[in-house]
Amino acid sequence: MISDRFSAEPLAVERLEEYTRAGQEEILGPGEDPYGVAYTGLTFRPKEIHFGIRAAGGRLIAHTGLLPVPLTVGGTDLEAVGVGGVCVAAERRGEGLAHAVVGAAVDHGRALGFRYALLFCRPPLAVFYRGLGFREVAEEVTVEQPEGRLAVMPLSTMWRPLAADAGWPEGPVRLRSLPM
Repeated sequence: MISDRFSAEPLAVERLEEYTRAGQEEILGPGEDPYGVAYTGLTFRPKEIHFGIRAAGGRLIAHTGLLPVPLTVGGTDLEAVGVGGVCVAAERRGEGLAHAVVGAAVDHGRALGFRYALLFCRPPLAVFYRGLGFREVAEEVTVEQPEGRLAVMPLSTMWRPLAADAGWPEGPVRLRSLPM
């Protein structure tokens, strides 16, 4: 539980039945590029599982989504849970909401049996995600795009072990789907 500075009620992470454009706008406001990644020119997959935090009045103020993703790393096929759509309302940043919602999502991925979590982020955010236990992938990462095209991921790629013995294989990474 996180204390809500605007009310005496504590905030809790909840599993969301859905996460729509309206929910995203509740958190980030309107805009064509709310995550600041349009410059990549990439098409992203929507997440399938969603976690959020609501303020005492019911407004959604934080979100993280998950999506199973197939990978090949150095010739080894594996599956990871992709983490994405992480956002916190501007006026609520610095309260630990992103830490809480990402933590709940990662815990859920672990409970589903995934050995790895994977995310893509703008390079300035890598420091934040390192604080959540994510590590940077040093190798080139390619992702699928529409019409069977492959693209080199220009965002930082980070992974986190979800099992005690889950070491990241060496070698180039290929996401065998659209990125999350």
